[in-house]
Amino acid sequence: MKKLCLIFAVITVLIISGCEKNISNQQINQTSPPSLYSVNLDIKFKDTEMKAELIRHSSQKHEIQMLSPEILTPLSLVYENGACTVTYDGLTFETDLKRFPQVEFGALLTHALNDIDTGITTKSSSDKTTVIHKGITDYGDFSLSQDTATGLWKEFTVNGIPLKVVFSDYKIN
Repeated sequence: MKKLCLIFAVITVLIISGCEKNISNQQINQTSPPSLYSVNLDIKFKDTEMKAELIRHSSQKHEIQMLSPEILTPLSLVYENGACTVTYDGLTFETDLKRFPQVEFGALLTHALNDIDTGITTKSSSDKTTVIHKGITDYGDFSLSQDTATGLWKEFTVNGIPLKVVFSDYKIN
């Protein structure tokens, strides 16, 4: 009888801890960004201020369409599986982003988003309204903040270079 009670107690503990784990996962999922979205970006990178639209096609494919300044308007960058395809005024090619230093922020941002999606080299902390994800780039540590209630990104910075990206006007696809 004692063995039966012990087995019942162990099964009860396993079931209860399993339920608790599901509750924790639900809380994490509530702060996950939508799987497909587009969002406007206000970018201050070095001495340049820009506007762009970020489109998330999948967890490994992001597109940035430049909206300003005017000289960058025909520029679209697609980041997929570590490669970047650039379209500029009808020409499409894969490139080393160092050839376009004005839009190097895109590689840093999409790299950080991919690191967070995969859990690679990031640490997270949170308060009641914001989750802060931290990780490493070639230029120094990054910080990407996220709204805890909606899961939407708020702000991205890299401490090794003057870069600040503010997210606004989400469209959930």
